[in-house]
Amino acid sequence: MEHRGRIQAQGENLEASEAWSQNKPPTKNDGLTMLDRLKNKIPKFEVNKRKKAFLKASRFIEQGPHEVVNSPVKRSFKVKGTKRERVDIEIQKGEAFV
Repeated sequence: MEHRGRIQAQGENLEASEAWSQNKPPTKNDGLTMLDRLKNKIPKFEVNKRKKAFLKASRFIEQGPHEVVNSPVKRSFKVKGTKRERVDIEIQKGEAFV
């Protein structure tokens, strides 16, 4: 597939993700839908803990398109005051959020 990546919620006791691998780049709407699906996969208290991180991730998606040039695009949106709690967006190949 020409376009692939994933959106993840990571932490001390959590690892959940929504991935894509497709011939057409995901749209901004696709990215926001994946972010919502991820939120629905994890417990509400984990979503609440990452509220600002999810907001920053949605802004990153809305600022697209983002394209891999020489290396993958990786953004981590960390939860202030924690060591590992975060939301990650990785564009491993191609383009995303057009």
